[in-house]
Amino acid sequence: MQQSSATVASHIYGSVSLKQTFVPAGAVTGIGSLPLACTKSAIRAVAEFSPEIPFWPQLPRLSTREAAIGQGLGILADLIQPREEGYGYQVKAGRIDSLVALLHRSSGQLTSANAAGFGALEEALASGLFPSAAAVKGQIEGPITLAAYLFYKDRPFLSDPALFAAIAFHVSQIICWQIDRLKSAGLPVLLFLDEPALCLEPSDAKAAVSEEQRLNALAVTLDDARARGAMAGLHCCAARPFERMCRVRPDIISFDAHEGLELFFSDPHARQFTRNGGIVAYGMVPTWQCLDALDATTLFTRWLTFASVAGDPQELARRAMITATCGLGLLDESAVAASFKLAHGVGKLIGSLAGER
Repeated sequence: MQQSSATVASHIYGSVSLKQTFVPAGAVTGIGSLPLACTKSAIRAVAEFSPEIPFWPQLPRLSTREAAIGQGLGILADLIQPREEGYGYQVKAGRIDSLVALLHRSSGQLTSANAAGFGALEEALASGLFPSAAAVKGQIEGPITLAAYLFYKDRPFLSDPALFAAIAFHVSQIICWQIDRLKSAGLPVLLFLDEPALCLEPSDAKAAVSEEQRLNALAVTLDDARARGAMAGLHCCAARPFERMCRVRPDIISFDAHEGLELFFSDPHARQFTRNGGIVAYGMVPTWQCLDALDATTLFTRWLTFASVAGDPQELARRAMITATCGLGLLDESAVAASFKLAHGVGKLIGSLAGER
């Protein structure tokens, strides 16, 4: 989809203004999921462990509809079913026309049936539970990944341009709905798309949605987030496709830095992204059940070593967020505190280097 230069410029300048307002300087947030089955407990955990950038908790232990894919496809619950073989969901027999029509009518609304943590965060923000918050974070699975997990006649929606476009529209509606709701807190809104399938290659050049079509749709979705007044983040903890991530122009890149820190700082596209003022959410804390072998000083020293080679470490620290490598939803509940404690330890050292905290 082509955009006018004026439209692109307005998005870029709007993003720059938001970046000047929001300086993370080592602030910590969550990727999304927590291993809890109670919304009150989840919000208490967010308040305790992520007070600067609260996020709405995704709770896969509460319901299968709270899982990442089920959440994004919640509007289609009556028209799809889990595949008998392989991964993902398939369209029920005879329901494809109804499903496509429903996607095109999507309002993007998340409900208590598949995103109980969203309403709980809204209530917590309104009640003043986050007095030190510098921003608020939302997230949802991106169009490429959702289209890779939804099948019609044993072919993923990612293999059909019309079906992929319908999914992309639905995802855009979800992010705009979130932003409109979260803006009521009076804080900068960070809206992240999770795209682990970004690393997938088109399997059939004649029939599949091309790489260019995929990336164009993702870029437009991120632009929609900016046009709605949010900063657009992109999370990918898969094969770290930094070139593709940078091509879609996010404001924030979020990735598995425990595995890919060196690759990030050596990648020319990633380094250009940081030189252009991009914010980076470094997933320095692996999603391990036991983190006793790691300490904040060692992780920070590793980050500083490569940041010093890539550019001005103080400036990079000012535009750095710290997270786990991915969501914590598959860990034991006891691992949550340790994960955030380590993240805050790294974030504090980065904040001291940045001179902002």
